[in-house]
Amino acid sequence: MMKQDAILFIDVDDSASVRYCYREPHFAVARAQGLACLTAGVAGREHLQRLRDDSDAVFLLDALNEQSILALVGRLDGQYQIRAIFCQAGHPSAQGEVGCIVAQACRRLGLVHSDPLAIAACNNKFLMRRALKKLGVRSVPFALCNNEQQLREGAEQVGYPLIAKPPFGGASAFIKKCSDWAQLRSHYAHFLADHASAAYADFYGCAHTLPEDDGQRREYLPGRSLLLEGFIPGIEGSVECVVAGEQVHALLINEKLMLTERSGTVLENLLISPPTSFTDAQCEQIRQYAVECLRAVGLTNAVVHFEFRMTDAGPVVIEINPRVGGLYVNAAFRDLAGIDPYQLYLSLLLGEPGVNAQLDAGARQVAQASQHYSMLAIYPEHSGHFKGIEGLEWLAQQPAVLEYAQQESGHSIDADIEEHYLLKCWARVDDAAHAHAVHDAIRHNLRVIIDNKG
Repeated sequence: MMKQDAILFIDVDDSASVRYCYREPHFAVARAQGLACLTAGVAGREHLQRLRDDSDAVFLLDALNEQSILALVGRLDGQYQIRAIFCQAGHPSAQGEVGCIVAQACRRLGLVHSDPLAIAACNNKFLMRRALKKLGVRSVPFALCNNEQQLREGAEQVGYPLIAKPPFGGASAFIKKCSDWAQLRSHYAHFLADHASAAYADFYGCAHTLPEDDGQRREYLPGRSLLLEGFIPGIEGSVECVVAGEQVHALLINEKLMLTERSGTVLENLLISPPTSFTDAQCEQIRQYAVECLRAVGLTNAVVHFEFRMTDAGPVVIEINPRVGGLYVNAAFRDLAGIDPYQLYLSLLLGEPGVNAQLDAGARQVAQASQHYSMLAIYPEHSGHFKGIEGLEWLAQQPAVLEYAQQESGHSIDADIEEHYLLKCWARVDDAAHAHAVHDAIRHNLRVIIDNKG
């Protein structure tokens, strides 16, 4: 019997509502190429149907570890030729760091993979800062703290104002700018009290000892460990990068035009690409810096969402995500670089030739781009039961708006979670002022319906 070529996705998101759509677009591309699309989850999960909806077969692992993945591949060997194994590598889980585990399994099987230590450094912002410091790449002071005493000492070392955040995490939760000890202490108390009930609590990973670097043994404790970083002033943006083998391509720069600070998170309301606030020389500097950072953490074979702020001293990294960015970053790849990022990542995983040439052509297309695009998100003013949005027929008539997608209605929405946007749009704009005008018009003409909590 001929074995069918297949890809295998390891899924650890067992939340009641889907928190990211990552598997689905990659599967759509793979299926169009005649590949079987298989998914593995951990036994005991509650939400299996959504895996079955877009998978040719679903398998349950007794645990999330390298051995269980290797055993599954062995069991499937008579029927399938597994060409690639992947996951949402930026999603740590309470069962372990899925990105690192998948990378280790792929390395053992001789499949395309990122370095497991590089994935760990992207997921854990303390390890990222440490890798940058080691190679002298521009960064900020930082300290990992597991209790109040370490917090006070770490704050003295880092200096105020500072940003306090979990080293792992998702949805920009529990991030706070603190100007003094009282604010920091209060934020830590809030984090200790509320982290377990957060919608993304499993994103904090599991307790483990961090690899030593300076002779000091450090523990990571979910719900207790907090990372302090020197505050980074300046305009925020992202660089969408692809690492093909070891060659880093810094393709696209998005500028964040509007950010909203909430009590425990930062919301991204409006972005523009190409950026309008950075000169050509600054854009080149940003690209080179992104390449420098990705080399410092050692990332290979990955699509990367790299976030930074532009300071007087130059760009400084905020975080490195080893995945395609959210909102409409996929549309930015398509419309500005002429690249489907899901197709591209699949080509990387399958070891297909010509990826670097495709990326070089994409970079040339970006360099010649004169048309600006904007992505925007509408967030809830308060938490509650989301019932829908009135006025979408008006939105469909707007010539600037190329695409939009609404959050699924009929379930609870948390106003302090970055991924809980109610609507996202991709628009063609002239400049930053036009992007703001489109955002304001949408805010004015749409009516969000949310029942108050309780």
